[in-house]
Amino acid sequence: MMCSCGEDTNEEKQEIPKEWKGDEMEFKKSFSIRPEGNASILISAKSTLPFDGKIERNNTISSTSQNFSRGKLNGVSIKKSKDGSWVKAHYKNGILNGEMIFYSKKGQVRTILNYENGIIKKRKKSD
Repeated sequence: MMCSCGEDTNEEKQEIPKEWKGDEMEFKKSFSIRPEGNASILISAKSTLPFDGKIERNNTISSTSQNFSRGKLNGVSIKKSKDGSWVKAHYKNGILNGEMIFYSKKGQVRTILNYENGIIKKRKKSD
């Protein structure tokens, strides 16, 4: 009987996708966001567990690609506007940590912000 319970748990974990793609409306149906300290946790509506993996979502004005670990933003997050401009940010444990780079629609760097644990440490504006 103990093996059966363990297998059920493994099957449940296998059902949770590591990648999700869709539009903003589908995203709101598929996930909920729970605040936790200075960050937030992305919860899968299907499993009620924190999401681990990559999310790609689109709406009428932008597209977003984000990576999550235990429901928190982790790694690179990219948001592209329909006009071609975009922002690349780095997160650690749900908090901005590292560079946030703003690009023009021609791909030129406009501004670089450096974060350390959610606090801006340095700002560099392109000429």
